Amino acid sequence: MSEHLLLVTLGPVQDFIVQARRTRDLWYGSHLLSELCRAAARALVDGGAQLIFPALDRGDRELTACSAPVRQDGQPPLSIANKLLAAVPPGVDPAQLVRAVRDQVLTHWRDGITAPVKEKCQRLLAPRIDDVWAEQIDTLVEFLATWAPLNNYSEARRSVDRAIAGRKHLRDFGLWQHVRGAVPKSSLDGGRETVLRAPKERDPQLVRKYRIADGEQLDAVALVKRAGGEPEQFVPVINIAQACWLGRADSTVAQELADLRNACRKAGISRVTRDDLPWTALFPFDASILLPNRWETVFEEQGIKGDPHSWGRVHVRPLLRQMSDPYPYVACLVADGDHMGRALNRLSAVEDHRAFSRALSKFAATARETVEQEHHGALVYSGGDDVLAFLPLPEALACAKALNQMFERVMTSACGPLPADVRPTLSVGIGIGHVMEGMGDLLALGREAEREAKRDRNSLAVLVAMRSGGRRAWRATWDNDPVDALRRSMSHLDELLPTRKVYEIASALRRLPTDSLDQQWAQILVREVERALSRVGEGSLIPSQVDLDLEYGIEYEKVRMRVAGWVNRLLIARVLARSVPRQRNRSEQEVAAI
Repeated sequence: MSEHLLLVTLGPVQDFIVQARRTRDLWYGSHLLSELCRAAARALVDGGAQLIFPALDRGDRELTACSAPVRQDGQPPLSIANKLLAAVPPGVDPAQLVRAVRDQVLTHWRDGITAPVKEKCQRLLAPRIDDVWAEQIDTLVEFLATWAPLNNYSEARRSVDRAIAGRKHLRDFGLWQHVRGAVPKSSLDGGRETVLRAPKERDPQLVRKYRIADGEQLDAVALVKRAGGEPEQFVPVINIAQACWLGRADSTVAQELADLRNACRKAGISRVTRDDLPWTALFPFDASILLPNRWETVFEEQGIKGDPHSWGRVHVRPLLRQMSDPYPYVACLVADGDHMGRALNRLSAVEDHRAFSRALSKFAATARETVEQEHHGALVYSGGDDVLAFLPLPEALACAKALNQMFERVMTSACGPLPADVRPTLSVGIGIGHVMEGMGDLLALGREAEREAKRDRNSLAVLVAMRSGGRRAWRATWDNDPVDALRRSMSHLDELLPTRKVYEIASALRRLPTDSLDQQWAQILVREVERALSRVGEGSLIPSQVDLDLEYGIEYEKVRMRVAGWVNRLLIARVLARSVPRQRNRSEQEVAAI
């Protein structure tokens, strides 16, 4: 029997991960898929195969299962991508190996992941739910595999890629065999029935622990995502959003922050226990308590006795009087490598691909450190060239730039023999949304920003969705240093340009035609911009002083595009500037005290 190249993929991926209402849903959904892929990688190695992607060998600790965000030694596990490539040696039947791998993955899913959740959530589950639970669990995992003789590595890899791509265009449509009928559908997946009891019959302690609202219904898979880990392991998105604000408070009004921590401890506010994230120690409680309009909800959801408004006035207001209002927006960062397939097609041997895989693993590990240790963020997933993370707004741009620079260094090292124009680049999208939006909505913003960045490749795109309804998007290639451009725009708004002037120019854009071949419209637009900027305070500005490149004689479409991009960049910069925390001055403190 000859040597074979084997490709295994597991799913579902995107739709499954996006079905999330809380941080724990999103993180654990991504984590458990990584764990299923880890089980598949472990089974491949145990069956005698050599892993190519990821490039892990027998005995590597990254093949050991990990149910928590970090291992016992305090180090986070490597995220394993849902696509595994392996070389099967002569004498090993790939068909038998695939069956063994599939059996081990499903066994780990049923016994290692879902069974413990079902056991500890018995007082939440409806009676006689075993058949419904088993069917929902057993029909989730999508396991696909294909193999080809490994005579020529490049040809074999293209062959298995084509086979898997073709199979993914097919869909299996099976009927539910076990349904209760006349029960609500899951709040996260409308295709599955709830497995929960009626709200009044649920154990109140478990309801509070796993934050299950009265009107919320969960299917078996959604309950596994919600209750698969311990609540204190997950950093609420509001804590991520306020990480910089809390850091500034700790350095300027430390006593007021310490008093609030003591009050939260005594009241029983939900804790956050992540020793691997030092920045969470500044305020190891649910930071929703920093928002006055959330006081009542926090007390209700967490079963805390007393008057929330009275408690907030006594313990939270002293801090809020000293600091600028917490800015309730967070950044969802999504990054993805460009032209990865083109680079892989240049790899002509197994060892070349394994070296490339090790480089990607190095990037993934360093990306976690960059996000979580250097920029006060929380990483959801980092596998290969993909990164998904949440960050406080003041750190989002710097983190994106650091990730791009790191990816460039790794690719330069991994693709040394390849021409520079063939090496993969990184496109990064930053979606900015309100912390009270659903996790799926925040993730959708990040994905949309990533797609915007992918339009040019090797780019950064920022998308802002204000809760009031306004949306702004802007992108630029990394060659044009988009981070520096946004920072200069923040400086212009602070020192030179009133925001009302930006809105005035935006209003002029709306009054002019969206497209026209009449060159006079280009002249009118340029003059309108110059007129608006010429009346700023006691002086005047010209477009070039605020990084707006305009000139007479170019097509109206290009002029309009430049002005629209400038407006979007300035208004996005305004959002980023408003997120920077500061201590109130004396007059502001007096107003805040009223």
